[in-house]
Amino acid sequence: MSSDEAEYMRRMADALRSGAKMLADVCPVCSSPLFEIKGQIWCLKCNKRVIRVSSEEEIEEAFTGITLNELVKTLTTKIEEVNIALKRAADPKEVKELAKTLIGLLKALELASNLRERFTEQE
Repeated sequence: MSSDEAEYMRRMADALRSGAKMLADVCPVCSSPLFEIKGQIWCLKCNKRVIRVSSEEEIEEAFTGITLNELVKTLTTKIEEVNIALKRAADPKEVKELAKTLIGLLKALELASNLRERFTEQE
């Protein structure tokens, strides 16, 4: 048994010991069994969350939530990067440009966070 397979088996055993349920469904990517953990469906082999959808509308809703979460993560990362650059900046023009960028990113983060909150309230 390879180390990847052993790691996968260990994760499955740990999940079952901690109360996860093994489902009859399989992962659409790797065909491994799916697990329900704290109300969410996970593929332990891919180490990714799986979302079940039964209609086009549900697909759109699922992607909207995922996209908003990813957008918030990306914006947060970019804010951290600009903050680091701002700490290092000495030139007043560069500081001004970085500050403008930071303001734009913060506004975008606020909008994305508000949209994500509204979207999750609707679910």
